[in-house]
Amino acid sequence: MTPSAQPSVADLVSALDDQTREQVQLLRDIIGSLDPDLTEHVKWNAPSYVLDGEDRITMNLRNKEGVVKLVLHMGATRPEDKKGAPVLVDDEGLVEWASDIRGLITFADADDIRAKEPGLRRVLTSWLAIDHRAPAA
Repeated sequence: MTPSAQPSVADLVSALDDQTREQVQLLRDIIGSLDPDLTEHVKWNAPSYVLDGEDRITMNLRNKEGVVKLVLHMGATRPEDKKGAPVLVDDEGLVEWASDIRGLITFADADDIRAKEPGLRRVLTSWLAIDHRAPAA
């Protein structure tokens, strides 16, 4: 690997501490099972998932809280309204919305991921079903 090359997801995950690696692998397994058209790559020095050419779910592994988060977003092509209503109704109460098309799901540890998994699957499946190219309502 050249110094400027992005690491592979496998290389990135293997370099994580044990606790973070466990959480990331749980999330990779969940996200990877949601849609056969999702592709995984590295963005923001973390695993990220692309659907229809846009990053839609990206892990945040380097934050001031020191926890694992999922960032739900719609890539760079759809305008973001920081005061707009979220495009997804989160009946599970898992998402902290930063705008109409960007939200965060935070996990305390691997047990928290396991506890949230059924609701997380529902939220992420609904998120991926939203057409990122559609104009905001």
